[in-house]
Amino acid sequence: MTFLIILHFLISIFLIGAILLQVGKGASMGASFGGGVPTLFGPSGQATPLGKLIVGLAILFICLTLLIGTLSLGGKIPQVEPKSFPSQEKAPSK
Repeated sequence: MTFLIILHFLISIFLIGAILLQVGKGASMGASFGGGVPTLFGPSGQATPLGKLIVGLAILFICLTLLIGTLSLGGKIPQVEPKSFPSQEKAPSK
């Protein structure tokens, strides 16, 4: 379990670093002054190796998160029990 938490921490650090190293798709000089053509999801292009690394790290991060969460519960699905309220007594009428 400790190994998984350390691995999760390292993957999160690498994921943050890879995202910060990524260059914006409209990072040219003309795009900074409004010369770029606005599109709904940004200009599409070929996936870079850094982009593929980010997707892989993100998938690994999510899988490890779910695995650590499941193992911390002992492999059991949490059961929600209804909350019991104390019986409400009627106040004496005047």
